[in-house]
Amino acid sequence: MLKDFNDSLRTSKIPPRKTMVKKGTLKIGVVETTPVVWKDELYYFEWVRNHGWGKTEGVTRDIGCYNFVNIETQETTADFAFDHSFGCCYAEDDTMYVHGVRGDGGGQILDVFWSKDLVNWETKQILEFPDDIMLYNTSVCKGPDGYIMTIEIGGSNPLVGKPFTILFAKSDNLLDWELLPTDKYIYLQERYTACPTIRYFDGYYYIVYLEGLPCHRWLPYIVRTKDLVEMELGLINPIMCFDNDDKIVQYPENFTKEQLDYIQNAVDCNNSDVDFCEYKGQTVIMYSWGNQYGKEFLAEARYDGTLQEFLESFF
Repeated sequence: MLKDFNDSLRTSKIPPRKTMVKKGTLKIGVVETTPVVWKDELYYFEWVRNHGWGKTEGVTRDIGCYNFVNIETQETTADFAFDHSFGCCYAEDDTMYVHGVRGDGGGQILDVFWSKDLVNWETKQILEFPDDIMLYNTSVCKGPDGYIMTIEIGGSNPLVGKPFTILFAKSDNLLDWELLPTDKYIYLQERYTACPTIRYFDGYYYIVYLEGLPCHRWLPYIVRTKDLVEMELGLINPIMCFDNDDKIVQYPENFTKEQLDYIQNAVDCNNSDVDFCEYKGQTVIMYSWGNQYGKEFLAEARYDGTLQEFLESFF
């Protein structure tokens, strides 16, 4: 449920605020990534797509999988979780947890993988959904009473409403999950609400998700909630918008001349699949830009402040 926020618009005060700075494109045909700090180094978790998903140009693999990329060195870990898609990661203590969808996208089973070295992985099934529900992006955070997962669903099931819609699950240990009652914990059936990312600070869960706007536009919005039921819309929305800075290329030496030309001339009407972490006092933001028809690019932005400060700045 989305709260009425007209009174807040009339009475709230928003002082000048810091804004994120887009650093530019990292890869072609890679999206749905999660930045994460692992053993004091900054990585992003990557879904390596198969060629059949989304008709993404330049993708040739038969089977999708996951890996991690060191953002500073650009070194990549070994692939794992073959025949999985739409994953997310969460690091705690000395263990990395990865949750994702079995199959090449839109499946019905969620699995968890966990490792202490990013090389050797254990796995188990955590949730299974009916055939008329299709699973996509997930995100995990720790709250006051355990862990919460957001789950993006599509398909013909009445729960979906207007695709896409967000469900919630809870866990005490990141390995065993229970879906919260869908008659109460669901957001938002009336509109396109996709690719959610969730974090928790000082009594609020913050959820960044994608709004489908008229005239083929997609932009990330933010809400917060104390109970995962009643949502408060951020006074400053969307949190970012497509622009020429998306086409800055961070490592041009990693691209051919044809690829650089492809980036510079791609249609850009989308900033989506936003995810973030805190690293050395800054907020690291990964996102996708492109045309939502297969021309998709992975890009990075930074906010000079903590993740809590960044999320609270929209309210």
